[in-house]
Amino acid sequence: MDSSSASQPNRPLPLAALVCLAGAFACSAAILLLFQSHLTFVVDDWEFLIDRRGSSAAVYLDPHNEHIAVAPVAIYKALLALFGMSSAFPFAVVGTFIFLLSVVLLFVYLRRRVGYWMALLGSVLILFLGAAWSDLLWSFQMGFSGSVAAGIGALLALERDDLKGDLAACALLVVAISFSELGVPFALGALVSVALGPSEGGWRPQAVLRRLYVALLPLALYGIWYLGWGHKAPHTMTFHNVLNSPRFVFDAVSANLASLFGLTTPLSGNVGPNNIGLNWGRILVVIAIVLAIWRLRRMGWPSRWLWVVVAAGAAFWFLTAFNAIPYKREPVTGRYQYPGAIFVLLIAAEFLRGVRFDRRALAAATVVTVAAAVSGYFSLHDGYRLRKFITDMDRGTLTGAEIARGHMNSFSVIQLVTSTPPIPASSYFSAVDAFGSPAFIVSELAASDEVARAAADKLLAEAEDVKLAPHAGQGPRAGSPCRSQPGWSHPGSRALALRPGDYTVRTQKAQTIYAARFADDASATLGDLAPGAVGALRVPADLSKRPWRLETSGAVTLCKVGGS
Repeated sequence: MDSSSASQPNRPLPLAALVCLAGAFACSAAILLLFQSHLTFVVDDWEFLIDRRGSSAAVYLDPHNEHIAVAPVAIYKALLALFGMSSAFPFAVVGTFIFLLSVVLLFVYLRRRVGYWMALLGSVLILFLGAAWSDLLWSFQMGFSGSVAAGIGALLALERDDLKGDLAACALLVVAISFSELGVPFALGALVSVALGPSEGGWRPQAVLRRLYVALLPLALYGIWYLGWGHKAPHTMTFHNVLNSPRFVFDAVSANLASLFGLTTPLSGNVGPNNIGLNWGRILVVIAIVLAIWRLRRMGWPSRWLWVVVAAGAAFWFLTAFNAIPYKREPVTGRYQYPGAIFVLLIAAEFLRGVRFDRRALAAATVVTVAAAVSGYFSLHDGYRLRKFITDMDRGTLTGAEIARGHMNSFSVIQLVTSTPPIPASSYFSAVDAFGSPAFIVSELAASDEVARAAADKLLAEAEDVKLAPHAGQGPRAGSPCRSQPGWSHPGSRALALRPGDYTVRTQKAQTIYAARFADDASATLGDLAPGAVGALRVPADLSKRPWRLETSGAVTLCKVGGS
């Protein structure tokens, strides 16, 4: 760093920086949308898709878990009306757009403080923040990215220090809070900004009082929501969490720094509580604290905007700490890496405000950023592979449910990999009738991965009650069509076709009886038979003509009951 003009915040954006910026955004958008084009709805998506029907106030204002979600619910309902739910891609496009918008506004904020090249590098770190793949590859997380985009926009508007800026900031903070509670830290930061007064003209009590509405109105609206609807949900704030919050915050900031620099271990989307990535992050936090103290000594009294972003960041980290849940809301939880990294960059930019970076410093920062982006890509790919695995299983399960629809009553549920509690079958089928199906069609299922086909078989066997039952008689009647097969060494070596009808199954030795329909390997367990025992088996008709296959490890005799 020196007095070079290589990075002056107020200079026009040069063509080279503009090309690099556009290229980074285009590359990030292409990767995120390509990955998401193969994914479907998971976890919390289902509550918005099937439980938020109608247009009553409760549909929009009831808490999701304990969170406000007015804007995401409205967006999901609009997308359902326009595109249905046969594909999650339109939702991914909107979620990715909101995320990219938040990074554009971050770039503008950083550029005003550290210049376009450093702002570009900071933005790239977020565009390829692999540790936050659960935010970047899931449209539901538009709740976070919407709050971040509107929150940063509010801070930029407040910089105007005029009435138009104040009105815009107030409106944007309302939008930020309507997306998620992540808007609350930005509102608290805005409150600090208003309380400290404008950058020029001195501090005047009357002017401060006239501007308090900028932050207090959004906070008051959130308070009204909480009193009317939010208090209905269970809460996780505990005295233990409050006492443990300093340690939580230290580890959270450590995880954010490790995520920014691609130090997750090893090139994965998760930062474990005791792994190398988090330990590197702790070292980085200590270094950052030392450098911040040194910088403050040179800066003198902290600037107004440093107070603002530190207040906002601290509010986010401590509020998260107060509501921590073991194994679910930890400092290292992936979905907290994106907002945490944003606050780290906002704070870093205030410490570096006005610093001019020479070409050597920019070159070194570029190398670090490229390395972090490459690591981030691999982490994003790891996250995509996990989501794709879950997608295949869930879509297979849903296909099985739709094939067996006639056998599922109002009390039936569909247990997806990531849905807790299970989805009521009646609610799912009602949504399918209204908006289309995200499941595979049967031909797609037959050509899909084994995990999807196995999931369909498991659901079908459970929904249609395809399992062995005690046989009331001594065996099949004379003349009944029977097929026998010798034993073999492992399931899957041979199979007997099972079309709709009633069967008896006799075995010469104790063994477990399996069945498969779409999967290559038998994933449905029908039950156990003792030596010489006869079991009854009913295979019902459904919406697919594909037969089941009986698979065993020992010799069996299969007889059709009631005809050939």
